[in-house]
Amino acid sequence: MIQESIDSIISALTGISGVTGEIEQFAGDIDDLKNKPKRLPALWVVYDGASFKDRETEEVRVDHTMQFSAILIVKNHRSRKDGAEACHPIIEGVRDRLLGLVIGNGELWPTYERLAVAAGPLLVYQLSYKLKDIYPPQEDD
Repeated sequence: MIQESIDSIISALTGISGVTGEIEQFAGDIDDLKNKPKRLPALWVVYDGASFKDRETEEVRVDHTMQFSAILIVKNHRSRKDGAEACHPIIEGVRDRLLGLVIGNGELWPTYERLAVAAGPLLVYQLSYKLKDIYPPQEDD
């Protein structure tokens, strides 16, 4: 379900207006992305992990919430203000495509958006979403 979710997110983000670089999966620290050679602006999808509910029944079933982030990186040598202004329509485009996106039996829902790194001309935004799920997958009745 994790890879299926990542693939669905990447597919939904493909073709988003203003993104001229990559839209692909990444595993690692946000700081690693800022050193990766790339065409910008770009988006990377990261699986951030999951949180699990306590066991409530005898049934072997784990209700959990998976967390994913779309990491937006932009570089603007004129000013950070210009860079931030260039990010806003992309951030809104990510929202438009991911908010309520159905994946499996759940839907993506935003948890937060934040400026993660501002280093020189580089801006990195983390746009985080959650997806509730059940493991193992339940069969349809």
